[in-house]
Amino acid sequence: MTETGIDAIIDKISKIKSAGVIERYGFHEFLAFAKEVRTKVSDEVWLEVGWDILEGLGLEELSGCDYDILQDLENIPIESDLIDIQSFLRHTLVETLLEQFESGGTTVLLDIEKMLNTPAAVLIPRIIELRKKEIETTVVPLIGKMLTVYDVFMNEVGTTTYPVESIHLEDLWMTAYGFQVLSLLNLGLRTDLDGLRKIEIIMERMGMKLTVRNVQESFNNPRSNMSDAMQSLLMKRALPKPMKSKNKKSQN
Repeated sequence: MTETGIDAIIDKISKIKSAGVIERYGFHEFLAFAKEVRTKVSDEVWLEVGWDILEGLGLEELSGCDYDILQDLENIPIESDLIDIQSFLRHTLVETLLEQFESGGTTVLLDIEKMLNTPAAVLIPRIIELRKKEIETTVVPLIGKMLTVYDVFMNEVGTTTYPVESIHLEDLWMTAYGFQVLSLLNLGLRTDLDGLRKIEIIMERMGMKLTVRNVQESFNNPRSNMSDAMQSLLMKRALPKPMKSKNKKSQN
């Protein structure tokens, strides 16, 4: 299949309402289509397509799971109707996520608010517990030298680092609360002391304390278990978004 053909498939399966397709053509046709797409795309792309499928089925509360849903789709009886499919996936994915959490699985892209008043609400206490533990066990490294800044009268006026962006944020991006805060602040994989202070202020408002340590070289923090596909997606989202200009284009 050509690259254009693959793009067309991805675009179609990402935009369709899965429930409508199943009701119109039947689950057998939809499953065949999903299997074809799976063979044509990377694990990373398929993970996101899987979330689109869940949302299209009305299972938004399970979108963001680090799981290949094709495994479950293939276990659904072909004659199942939409209600049966929704019930099967809700039950199976909630059980799967509980098992993942017991093994230290990631919660980074799961949306607790969407879980409220759904069967997935049973996951919320465990998700919050795991997210707090992530922050408690993550140390943000400052790799560089701390320097005192003086004014012309040799009065101490502040502190900086060399290099300026000495705060390494890779591991913080891998945590759920870290991901939320860093996305909100539009930060990348490095920041300076001003950026660090903004992170700390938001964390404090959330009732958490960020641990920062001045070190000579990077080290490995304990991380939640996640697939390579999920880690790749998070790293891509960690790239800072370009700021939109407030200046309107001049009109001729």
